[in-house]
Amino acid sequence: MTSPAETVRSSNIPARLVAAWNGVAARWNPVLIIVVAWALLTVPLVFFRGFNSDEGVAVSIARTALENGYWLDVHMFNQRFVERPTLLSWIIAGISLPFGGVSQFTARLPIILFLLGGCLLIFSLLRRVGAGAPAALAGTALFLACPLVLRSYVMATADMPLAVLLFLAFYLWWDAYSGGTLSIRRWSAVGGVLALAALLKGPQPISYFAFGVGAFILWTRSWRQIPGFVLAGIICVIPLAAWYGCVYEPDDLKHWISFMRINPGVPLANPLKALWELFTEMLPAALGAGAFFISLGFRGSSRVQTAFVKAIACYAFITALVILFWPGGSTPRYYFPIVLPLCVFGGLAYDELSERRPQIVMAGLSVTLGILAYAFLYSVVASPLMPRQFRSAKLDAVRITELVRAAPAPIYRSGAVGLNVFPYVPGPIFGVRLRALDSISGPAWIAVTPEEAQTLMQKRPGALRAVTSFGHDNEWRLLRLEK
Repeated sequence: MTSPAETVRSSNIPARLVAAWNGVAARWNPVLIIVVAWALLTVPLVFFRGFNSDEGVAVSIARTALENGYWLDVHMFNQRFVERPTLLSWIIAGISLPFGGVSQFTARLPIILFLLGGCLLIFSLLRRVGAGAPAALAGTALFLACPLVLRSYVMATADMPLAVLLFLAFYLWWDAYSGGTLSIRRWSAVGGVLALAALLKGPQPISYFAFGVGAFILWTRSWRQIPGFVLAGIICVIPLAAWYGCVYEPDDLKHWISFMRINPGVPLANPLKALWELFTEMLPAALGAGAFFISLGFRGSSRVQTAFVKAIACYAFITALVILFWPGGSTPRYYFPIVLPLCVFGGLAYDELSERRPQIVMAGLSVTLGILAYAFLYSVVASPLMPRQFRSAKLDAVRITELVRAAPAPIYRSGAVGLNVFPYVPGPIFGVRLRALDSISGPAWIAVTPEEAQTLMQKRPGALRAVTSFGHDNEWRLLRLEK
């Protein structure tokens, strides 16, 4: 009796699937396929999925810049936000300016454009290093199918723009280096792109390019690149240092140290746990990259330049290894920049294995297409038809807005309460510490956790009353203070 694996190996199903994929890439314009898939997977979510708490930070900063004029000296409502520069919020505010305020569309437009840019960069780089159109299309599909990317399709956070800008810097550098045209002008362009990336989340993520390309320069002993490499670094640092110098106040240094995790006293990371989380978050791309390196081990050579494999491997893995063992641990979003090079490796694996091992390619394509089918149903079917699951933050905001309009008063919120809700709510909103809520004067609206609500109502009996619950599983309370 033959096993399922033997049945697949002996059948022509894998070869037919590969031929079908090749036929799609040949019959239709691959770029058009990418744009249509991108639109189907993202546009419904732009309008039908409400903000989450991470998005609430960027959106609230953009709103505060528009309403109160806090651009360089970043504020979130009335509180300074000094842990890092916030280029994404400045972009959102700039896009929103002609419309009079921040909306879901203006907040998410830059994100979906960066997502499309990442797709096109992967496709273009694979074509430039000699991969066929089907392989380049496969690499792009891997990118859209990564769970880490899927969750970030429209999420207004800096992770997607940062990963794409860093990969653009690598693309610009490699394109010139491989063509023998790596000039001062090109290094200046690379430095400009890195400066934009640094203004998204601070200096640390730039290490993906700095350590990766720097290691490649040392590995290949291409010493002539060092002056241009240094120039790019200087161009990158200038606007970043200017922002830190512009906003600096004496107590800011401890916030920057905390945000950058420069704390040798914290526990060591758990790299095995982080590796497993990364594998699940980058499943199809990780499998594709693994298949490529295994094919190199068996074949001993690749159709692409050895120098390119070295360069993109340095870019992807050196900083990732540092983060993996960094004290205090990490979260999957810290590794977002490695998703794009992993997808490039996956595209190269398609070229290496589509003829010799179509069974492996079929497995990878099946997983990828299965995830993309789920993403399509999630975006096109579920998001419009399930308002409570997808738009609960916006629905809560509508209720709160109606209450505030019926009894106008400023809103005070504590900690991270309502970060995904209050970006929708008009009117003056203030972030305060719990101690300050003991002494504020009414009338006022107060948004706190249930424990904080109970404490406040005990301290001010008769003056405070609970009006409504809101948030996921009613995790927060809205109180009314009359006097």
